[in-house]
Amino acid sequence: MSPGKLSTFAIRRPAGGGSADAATDQGADLPRQSDAPQTETGPLAAVRATAAPAPPVDPSRPEAPAVRLRRLAGVAAWALALVLAGVASAIVGLFQIFGDGPDWFTPAFISCGVAGMMLAMMAFATVRFRGVPWMFMAASTITLLAAFVMLRLA
Repeated sequence: MSPGKLSTFAIRRPAGGGSADAATDQGADLPRQSDAPQTETGPLAAVRATAAPAPPVDPSRPEAPAVRLRRLAGVAAWALALVLAGVASAIVGLFQIFGDGPDWFTPAFISCGVAGMMLAMMAFATVRFRGVPWMFMAASTITLLAAFVMLRLA
């Protein structure tokens, strides 16, 4: 870098060797932000001016939670049961894949497992809604049962 560019970033001190307080005194005649008129300009100013004000909030009333914790705990417990059963079936399926399993087994078993995991993740994503996560968890359970059937047939 050239010396000229470095000088633009240097800290300037007040003339006469004064203190840092003298530098703040020099800006005392500038208007403060609170003295300036509070008008908004820009492309969204007209939209904000016509928008309805927010309704008043009652401080004595607590906010309702966005997610019911009992529903979240239920989905999590069901997902834990599916994970434990899925890990057991995956271990047995791994022996089938590396062993003498039929040609159809590997892609079908892996696809079934991936679909079941996606359905369980969608259940967690929709836990705010009343019945939707239970439908996703039921569908995920069906894919696990299908994996057990594939293990029995292979």
